Amino acid sequence: MIRMLGRLSLSGVACLLAAASIPLFFSQGEPAIAQNNCNGPGIALSNNKNYIYLQGSICPGDGIKFINYMKLNGSRVRWIRLNNIGGRGVDAIQIGHYIRNNGMSTWTDGREDVCASACNRIFAGGNKRIYSHAKWITTGKDPSHFHGLGYHYPRTDGRRDLSNPYYRSVIAPYLTAMLPPRAARWIIQTDEGNLSGDLVWLNGSEALRLGIATSLKMPSFF
Repeated sequence: MIRMLGRLSLSGVACLLAAASIPLFFSQGEPAIAQNNCNGPGIALSNNKNYIYLQGSICPGDGIKFINYMKLNGSRVRWIRLNNIGGRGVDAIQIGHYIRNNGMSTWTDGREDVCASACNRIFAGGNKRIYSHAKWITTGKDPSHFHGLGYHYPRTDGRRDLSNPYYRSVIAPYLTAMLPPRAARWIIQTDEGNLSGDLVWLNGSEALRLGIATSLKMPSFF
């Protein structure tokens, strides 16, 4: 089980991907169930004036929770800071779409934050995508490391199974729509090449070169 240091605590609880406001389409049969780690009460949101801080784990209903929060508390805020361990992929994509459609930007800090698994789908939604203090991170797996952007293939029906159409039908088209072609290709290839629970962490300079990040500099309000 992945363990995160600092403010985020984990208690392993499985979340089932039920029907959401983002439709899933498959060639035959019922939609696949995507199962991700959902820990605790879901995402925690706080308004830090210049940015909304999104922490915790993404659980069922968190897409709507985020949208409602933004409408009430964050309509004038342009930045979403991510310190999130991942979770339910469809809600992450719903959040990412909202961020992009409303002209907002995303930021995660390689020294203080983690944006792992489904969280990197939210990061991809940013109009601008800042990945600060991440040049020290080495691209690749490191079980002792838990900072920055981390990638692996999601579990569907309780397994990481390339034959399940969920990833290619839902996640890959989203990444292709949100990111430059080279960035989307790298993420899809990295995810599909990593069927383990260990994450592939991404170096800041490489993220910038690929177009996953648009800047490595701290936001201007800092």
